Amino acid sequence: MRFLLVLFGFFSLSLLSAQELDFKVSLVVQTSTTADPALFKDLENNMREFMNATKWTEDEFQNLEKIRGSVQLTITSEPQPNVFTAELILQTERPVFNSSYSSPILNLIDKNVSFNFSGLQPLLKTTNTFYDNLSSILSYYAYLTIGSDYDSFSLNGGELMFNKAQEIITSLPSNMVRDDGWKNDSGSKRNRYWMVENILNPRMRQFRQAFYEYHRLCLDKMFDDPDKSRAVLLSTLTSIGQANIEYPNSVLLQRFGDAKKDEIVEIFKIGDKGQKTKVSAIMVGIDASKKEKYSVLN
Repeated sequence: MRFLLVLFGFFSLSLLSAQELDFKVSLVVQTSTTADPALFKDLENNMREFMNATKWTEDEFQNLEKIRGSVQLTITSEPQPNVFTAELILQTERPVFNSSYSSPILNLIDKNVSFNFSGLQPLLKTTNTFYDNLSSILSYYAYLTIGSDYDSFSLNGGELMFNKAQEIITSLPSNMVRDDGWKNDSGSKRNRYWMVENILNPRMRQFRQAFYEYHRLCLDKMFDDPDKSRAVLLSTLTSIGQANIEYPNSVLLQRFGDAKKDEIVEIFKIGDKGQKTKVSAIMVGIDASKKEKYSVLN
């Protein structure tokens, strides 16, 4: 069970709920299609029900413990009737102890979503059996969300969830293995395959320990001792910078920067000059495209 009950004990207790996610789900149609608009409303409702009503783990959650986030699916084309391509934006967060602040955990865009939907088939929880591509993609992101959340509360706490996400990939049929969102070739290495590969790769153990320390030893203690927490946070970012040396151009580290860039800048704006310089160098080393974002620390 997640540890939010301890962190938010001042809330009144809620009834136990089997479901883990509390997601806002939206669907945007960006192109002209042959489909009845009602089809997309059905799809949006199906996605919302699928993400929020499915029991993804064996753990019991209270309402206040649910993992909050959002999924937006934007339809970009309809190559054939009831066959769609889309972009998926996933954003998740976790609350920080002794504050009203929620820290972003995932903030990613998946531009390689393709699926069939006629309104007749249900979305199905997927692990080691393939049903359809949209079910696999949404199940993958559910496990990625829960695993990332668990990793922020306990060291390597999300391992089981990440293994389930990997099972989805290994269960893909031959016609899906070459799909841009899933393929494991040596191209950009920015897709779903490489995200979970990075997480489970032994070279990323240092990152995952730092990810845990970032949240539990730094953010969750920031209210009690901000100066000490900031110093500890610099140490965790140094470890993440070392992980970048061990595994250059890792999509996992790119995603970390995407989620945390604004938060890191805000925390270190009031740090000393030495801290600012080091943080800027580490984060620009991970993703040079964000150099301007970190320039305020120089």
